Amino acid sequence: MSRRPALLPALPTILPAAIAVLSFAGPAPVQAAQAAATPSFDCKKADGQIEQMVCKDATLARLDRETTRLYGLALDARSLPTAQKKSLIAEQRGWIKGRNDCWKADDAHACTATNYLQRIYDLRHGYAGARTQDDRGISRGPFNIRCPGVEAVIAGTFVQTDPGYAYLRWLDQQLVLQQAPAASGARYAATLKDGEAQFWDKGPDARLALPGKPEMDCRVEMTAN
Repeated sequence: MSRRPALLPALPTILPAAIAVLSFAGPAPVQAAQAAATPSFDCKKADGQIEQMVCKDATLARLDRETTRLYGLALDARSLPTAQKKSLIAEQRGWIKGRNDCWKADDAHACTATNYLQRIYDLRHGYAGARTQDDRGISRGPFNIRCPGVEAVIAGTFVQTDPGYAYLRWLDQQLVLQQAPAASGARYAATLKDGEAQFWDKGPDARLALPGKPEMDCRVEMTAN
């Protein structure tokens, strides 16, 4: 497994208005692709406040490149029917518009990062083609995370930037955590309005702490491709 705000149109969320802090260590370490800090688009033609911000921020630029890479893989997959390709193209256009609307958020950077993480999750979760060249990217997942204190299986996606991110989703909840220092394994943390959330990952074993709940021992499972 790999390593693994707020103005979010799609889901009710337990995220804070600012992006959280999280850390990850897992069964299949992501290869660090830190060389290129430029986004997938031409910064000379950056349109609007958000694209200009992405061009100036190395982490957002890497998230943009990974999102575009996954989208291209999903779109080029031979097994994807024509109707689904058309739907994917429309979906991507809508997502870009939503990302660019983050200029309206109280924390535009956090909103933009979260939108990228959501899109990476959606592409990896919904399109097998997006998961075919992981040795060339910085994201992994989704993984199934089973915690006895959570009423559903948590789907987790991890992205290795600097710092890394973990994106967890279950039922109508989503949680973004950012990598934080850890004595062993990987730890991700997020400061929520009602307290701190943390996720520790040590291979197939993990621990999740949510505000107002005792720490839970969890199991991380690779999902089928």
